[in-house]
Amino acid sequence: MAAGPDLQRRGRGHGRGMKRRWGRRLRIVEPMMLLLLANEPMHGYRLVERLAEEFGVTGLPPQTVYRALQDMEAQAWVSADWDTESTQGPPRKVYQVTDVGLAALDAWSLEIQELRRNLEGFLTLYRRLSSSSGRQ
Repeated sequence: MAAGPDLQRRGRGHGRGMKRRWGRRLRIVEPMMLLLLANEPMHGYRLVERLAEEFGVTGLPPQTVYRALQDMEAQAWVSADWDTESTQGPPRKVYQVTDVGLAALDAWSLEIQELRRNLEGFLTLYRRLSSSSGRQ
């Protein structure tokens, strides 16, 4: 039997939970977050909203975004300051991209372009296979 993805086990829409759903895909969300923060500093909850608005990333638990922001801060990709003035509630941590983060964003852009070429090649070959075998 050929090795391949076990889609049932991976939880493809089968009620398996967010952790499994976002596990591998979270890596692509990081450059999305950096890009949004490069356009404007914002707090984590606003970042969750913007991910949905700009990229259609929904169902991402806010704690996952905050954990990723902590990791990016540890790597010096982002810096944070507390906003105590423009919030009606408790102070919010506002994140912005650093020069190191912009360099990381540049590297991500190149990696994503290469991944896109790889995926386009995969889909082209898959379409040929599907059309020759009568599967659609």
